Amino acid sequence: MAVDLLTLSIALNLANFLQASALIGLAIANRGRPGLRCWAAAMSLLAIGLTITSFRDVADVPLVINAVSNGMVGACMLLLYHGIERFFGEPGRPYHLLMIGVLFFITNLILAFTNDTPPLRRILFSTFLALSSLLIAIRLLRVSRPDLRAIIVFLATVFGVNTVFFVLRGLAVASEPNWLFISTSWQTATYLVSIATTTLWTFGLILLVNQTLTVEQRETLEQLEQIFNAQPDAVLLSRLRDGVFVKVNHGFTVISGYTAEEAIGKDGLTLNIWYSREDRQRWAEIVQRDGACQSMEFQFRRRTGELRTCLLSSQKLLIQGVPHAISVVHDITERKQIEAALQRSEARYRLIAENTTDVIWLFDPLAMRFTFFSPSIHKLIGYSAAEAQEMSFVEFLTTESAQHVHSALQYMLNHWEGDLTTAPPWVAEIDLIHRDGHVVQAEIITSFVRDEEQRLTVLGVARDITARKQAEVALRIARQQAEAANRAKSAFLANVSHELRTPLHAVLGFAQLLANDNNLTPTQQEYLAIINRSGEHLLRLINEVLDLAKIEAGRYTYNAAPLNVRQLIEDVQLLFRNRAEAKQLHLNVTCAGNVPTLIISDEAKLRQILINLLSNAIKFTDVGSVHLHVIREEQRLLFTVEDTGIGIPPLDQQKLFQPFFQGQQTGEYNSSVGVGLGLSISYELARLIGGDLSVYSEGRGCGARFTLAIPLQTPIITPLTPPVETEQRHAVRLRNDQPIYRMLVADDQPTNALFLVALLHRLGFAVQSVANGQTAIEVWRSWQPHIIWIDVRMPKLDGFTVTRQIREICAREPGMLRPFIVALSAHVFDDTPKLVTDAGCDHFIAKPFREHDIVQTIEQLLHVEFEYAIPIADQLPTTIVSDNGYHPAWCNALKQAAQEANFRRLQELVQRIERERPADATLLRQWIETFDYQSVLSWVANVTPSQAANPIV
Repeated sequence: MAVDLLTLSIALNLANFLQASALIGLAIANRGRPGLRCWAAAMSLLAIGLTITSFRDVADVPLVINAVSNGMVGACMLLLYHGIERFFGEPGRPYHLLMIGVLFFITNLILAFTNDTPPLRRILFSTFLALSSLLIAIRLLRVSRPDLRAIIVFLATVFGVNTVFFVLRGLAVASEPNWLFISTSWQTATYLVSIATTTLWTFGLILLVNQTLTVEQRETLEQLEQIFNAQPDAVLLSRLRDGVFVKVNHGFTVISGYTAEEAIGKDGLTLNIWYSREDRQRWAEIVQRDGACQSMEFQFRRRTGELRTCLLSSQKLLIQGVPHAISVVHDITERKQIEAALQRSEARYRLIAENTTDVIWLFDPLAMRFTFFSPSIHKLIGYSAAEAQEMSFVEFLTTESAQHVHSALQYMLNHWEGDLTTAPPWVAEIDLIHRDGHVVQAEIITSFVRDEEQRLTVLGVARDITARKQAEVALRIARQQAEAANRAKSAFLANVSHELRTPLHAVLGFAQLLANDNNLTPTQQEYLAIINRSGEHLLRLINEVLDLAKIEAGRYTYNAAPLNVRQLIEDVQLLFRNRAEAKQLHLNVTCAGNVPTLIISDEAKLRQILINLLSNAIKFTDVGSVHLHVIREEQRLLFTVEDTGIGIPPLDQQKLFQPFFQGQQTGEYNSSVGVGLGLSISYELARLIGGDLSVYSEGRGCGARFTLAIPLQTPIITPLTPPVETEQRHAVRLRNDQPIYRMLVADDQPTNALFLVALLHRLGFAVQSVANGQTAIEVWRSWQPHIIWIDVRMPKLDGFTVTRQIREICAREPGMLRPFIVALSAHVFDDTPKLVTDAGCDHFIAKPFREHDIVQTIEQLLHVEFEYAIPIADQLPTTIVSDNGYHPAWCNALKQAAQEANFRRLQELVQRIERERPADATLLRQWIETFDYQSVLSWVANVTPSQAANPIV
């Protein structure tokens, strides 16, 4: 069946208008999507343009109308291209396309007005449609979206076919013999291709929009699903009718402990997540009534039974006509805990601020006003916090304190370099004026801080120190009184020691003189020995009291020097061994191998401490043993004295090192204990040498352990050679070839002077004695003695004054003999030796002194020589004990050692008979340890054979 061109033209126009209507509807339905309006406009222009072209087949129309029709078709293709760009999110080039369209339209008009002489207009039209279709196809193929790939290829193919057709049509028009008209076959083909391509691309564009909507909807659903699941809070969708969960997210599984499979299909009551059913009922009523519920707080029960505090927000919505509720559950347990902690903290700080006796305040340094006072301000100055906050600080400060505070504040604000919040706190004492008018002394501590708005603020604390200042004044007065009392005590002890040592000097001095008298009977010698021992004991007690006073006054000094530790403990062991054996005690002395032989310390003080500790240990131990251990502990040496004696109660251990303290457990030893100064002196001496003395005892009857810890210092020198002890020899008289020297004794105590005068006479000196300082100067002028022995304390002129005057006279009168002046004093508490040297004396001897002290001083000053009693050398026979008794040489050596009170020599001699005669050795050691040398002499006189040999040589 043949179809004429008019029918095809009508079909084409009808199809184009239908397609334009479809695209217009599509653009209206998706008015927010870019590009669709361009497509609708393009199809509308195409429909109108082709309708105008179809008039050419039924009537003669001007060529201008054909040019307009061609221009509208060309504009259709350009709008399609621009619409595709906009649809895929590109801004496009509308001005460029508009320019191309205008040029195409103008070209068509020009060709029309030139009668279309050549077939240029038809060729241009075909070429333009071919190129525009090709551009559209290329633009479509550039889209890289896999989900739209099939539709994109379909549309590109349609526009590609359109391109090929119009290329062929242009070539056909160019070869047409009658170029004024196009052949019917090509006209028919043009209509058919136009109907097919426009229909196909319209269908493709509609599919493209639908597929895009489908893809976007799917992506939106996926995004919503991701958002739903990624929400950290619990999100759940439930039916309002029965509360059954339709959908839950991951957050719900985390907070509840149930999996999604376990939760979906069940309601909250079945899962038991509602702690209170009343909360569940209240939520349902609110959602049904208001359609939403905002931030309802409730208790959420987890699967484990743990309760969490949560906020529930819900929104009612319809899904397929069924009411649902989408809910968000936000866990605020941690926030509630933080809020509770903050509330507790705030309450705590409020409690502190409202009840502390110190006043806490804040001050604005720029506005110069207080912004906060704690309620305790009322206790301090009588004003309430509100009243004080309205006052200036100058109103409740004294004038001087106000100026002081104002100056400090201005200095910090104007001259401090750097951030004020890093400045150190300012501490000051100020005077506040109480509401009733009296002055309150206070201490303030201030710091610069920043408040919650970062404004600079002064934070301060004020404390009432009135009572403390009064106590300080009282303490200052008490300290002054104590210092005065201490000075008085020192003066008292000095005077008492002088008064005690002066007569004691006479007692011991004359006892020594009598001991050299060979005409005494044994009984008299025994009595004399008792006098000596008692005097020595009294002197020892006086020295202990003076030692304690010197320690308290800080006049003891630490004299560090190298000492041999092992030699020291060996000497101590030798000293106490016989005393321990006399009580049948085992004395054990050990020294660890890592203890250095030589250390740096004060040997005299260390020896005194160990002697005191071992003496007490043996004294208060009747059965068992006494141990002295020396060990090294890092950089310390520990001397431990441990015994199995009577022990020390815990309460007594706290007071043991106090002066004059004697525990109750010493009651049974009252006959032998001292005055309670030994441990006190030992404790102070230990601290003086840089160590510490401690005690431990489990209690009464459990023994005691004293530990002396001293710092370990070793000398960087070669080992010391132990000093050789010089034997104290007994001076008889001056040698015959020595000149006679004059001696002047100045002492206000006749007994003391008599002892020294007698001694000097016996030694062969010319001696005079005076009783005061003035007479001493006069005798010196007239008699010119070589040595003046002068007592420091004398009436009228004391020894220092006499010495200075003699030195001054010698300086003025060169002809005067400059004597040696030796100061004598029983006053040894003060720094007497230094004072003696400053006064110009040549030497100092403390009372009571020994005979060898005088002899040694004379030898040093005058370089004279004395005749000495011949000592007995230590050369004993191999066999000392025999059937006939003791060897005469040993007996003579023992007698001589006892007469000389040579302790070490006596110990060595007794050790020679210990194996053969242990009973005699124990008895002799007991006498030696108690310094009972008269008993030793009596014993040796009884056992000495009548045929005693000559003294050993």
